[in-house]
Amino acid sequence: MEKLFYKSQRRLGAYSSSSVREGGKDLISSLPEPLLVHILSFLTTEHAVWTSVLSSGWRHLWKWVPRLELDSFDFTNDKVCVDFIHKFLAFQGKSYLREFKLTIDHDEFDRDSEVSLYEPCLGRVDMRKLERFQVQNRFGRGAFDDFRTRLTLSACEALVCLKLHFVSLNEFESLSLPCLKIMFLEDVVLPSDAAAEALISSSPVLEVLKICLSRDDFVVALRVCSPSLKSFTLKRVEPIYPHGHSVLIDAPKLEYLSLVDYYHFRSFEIISKAESFKVDVDVEFELLTDYLAEKKIVYNLLDNFSGVKDMTMSWKTLQFIYSSHETNPLPKFHGLTRLCATMRLNASPELLPVVLESCPNLKHLTLELFFDYPIRWLSEFSTLLPRCLVSSLESVEMESPVTEVATELDLARYFMKNSTTLKKLVLRLDQSSGEQHKPGVLEQLKKYSRRFGSSQFEVLPVVLTPNPLPPGYVYVKSDSF
Repeated sequence: MEKLFYKSQRRLGAYSSSSVREGGKDLISSLPEPLLVHILSFLTTEHAVWTSVLSSGWRHLWKWVPRLELDSFDFTNDKVCVDFIHKFLAFQGKSYLREFKLTIDHDEFDRDSEVSLYEPCLGRVDMRKLERFQVQNRFGRGAFDDFRTRLTLSACEALVCLKLHFVSLNEFESLSLPCLKIMFLEDVVLPSDAAAEALISSSPVLEVLKICLSRDDFVVALRVCSPSLKSFTLKRVEPIYPHGHSVLIDAPKLEYLSLVDYYHFRSFEIISKAESFKVDVDVEFELLTDYLAEKKIVYNLLDNFSGVKDMTMSWKTLQFIYSSHETNPLPKFHGLTRLCATMRLNASPELLPVVLESCPNLKHLTLELFFDYPIRWLSEFSTLLPRCLVSSLESVEMESPVTEVATELDLARYFMKNSTTLKKLVLRLDQSSGEQHKPGVLEQLKKYSRRFGSSQFEVLPVVLTPNPLPPGYVYVKSDSF
């Protein structure tokens, strides 16, 4: 069975059992078999198969590893991969496997029949004793994403972690997830409102939930009711039918909520949450047809967060708050004391004061600054002085690229001059672009801070994290898993 991996013999063919010998004695192979199997369980299935060429004693050892982690890319074709899974499951029996992780690669030559090959073998996985289950579909350039892997969930007595990507779930007949703590549903088609609610309510100890609603989803009213949930991320791709959806959250232990991408919901209501509650808002509010009605929907959403103490806002969210302040002002965040925001350096000089005006009791501000083209540098800042500048703001931290006209330094001066309660200002400068400030500019800024009585002012370099990957490899960030 190990010959189904077309890479294994080639990669380990040069190795022999002498590589694990010392003084003529094979130290590793002398360990008890249960311990060797446990060691192999930390490897992917492909890597575990490679060990079968070390010696005759290792030939079948990998088959006892209670986990299966495969990538269809490592097989000559999908049929070979599916055959391998069938044989592995047949050898393991129905009560031994603890972890199942499958990545299905798609390219421009994929056909519906090839995708459907995986459905029977996924149906053979005994979910009752499984602790971790993950199915991910990965699409290469030119691949069609019209066909989802179909999957049926049932009683999963020991499942702790469930991660699905680009899967279509069938209706549930009997569903029980008594041990599930982590659930990621990335671009998963849920068959109905009732199925979505049942999936969550059948998980009494669920703590981390991430849902990326598919554009093909059948869910209209998403109800997240969980007595144990602590973290919830909701992502919405651009839907085919943008109106009519609603979200209700009833989670008394919820400590973190993240909203990502498009916001197209008829209503968004939080019935209960934890007292210590953090929100990350990174959504694009698109007002399409009924402008006033949609503005009210967004107002009601943000009104849920009026008492939040800690919030992160993306550049898209800041833009929306600024664009709305004249025609239909949004609710103020009276409880907010800590804000982290991403802002464009060459934005309107009125934007930051308008945003700060919506946070009257802010104490700690962190700004991640960037500039974009076409470049239009800030002129003088608005004369509007937000309430927090003169009553509550204690610390400001900014991370910024060094710009040609030193706009980031003008922003630092704005806080020094106008914030009467400021105790600490930290400016982290990224010089990776090659730009440098004129000689003496930073020294003048330090004198400026002393003039306005800033108790602590620091200028620090941004330390770039070295790339740990070998040359020629590229790190690609994935939000799915």
